[in-house]
Amino acid sequence: MLKHPPEHIAWTDLVRPDCLGLFCVPRMVLRTLQTLLLVVVFLACGLAVTPVTLAQRLPKATGREPENKPAPSSPRVGRHKRQTTPANSKNPASVESDNFLDLGDSFREQKKWKAAEAAYKEAVKVWPGNVDARLELGLLYVDRTRMDEAQQTYSELRSLNASYASTLLAEINRRKATLAH
Repeated sequence: MLKHPPEHIAWTDLVRPDCLGLFCVPRMVLRTLQTLLLVVVFLACGLAVTPVTLAQRLPKATGREPENKPAPSSPRVGRHKRQTTPANSKNPASVESDNFLDLGDSFREQKKWKAAEAAYKEAVKVWPGNVDARLELGLLYVDRTRMDEAQQTYSELRSLNASYASTLLAEINRRKATLAH
């Protein structure tokens, strides 16, 4: 065992950042180890935050719900699947219209019927080709037992999307049958 360091090493060399005790490590190795440790910590922290947990942190002001929440219940048998358009092919009017559509859905879930109706109407006004907004407006009319307006919406929807129009017509007929009994 060495009680004293060799004469060619000064005591100040032992306390330098690149010397650990009696073993001197080149600065390059220390820098590499520091960088490696930094990368490991970064990856560990980054992998701990998944997209689902990020979605759960969205502020309520965005109106978005976490992905793992169950879908809201509806008096209808099943909700239709909305048409999806690739993001790069959407025009500004369709994006704004979809925002009004989402707003209408939010109001509808809160049972704010007049606000939902106004949002759906605005979605149609901004982009008349938004068949999802027309269908939701028609279904809102059916749910509120406003059959004349639902029938008018069906007529408008029939020329735009026959499948959506048949969905609305089925709901109109189902509600009429329920009211007749």
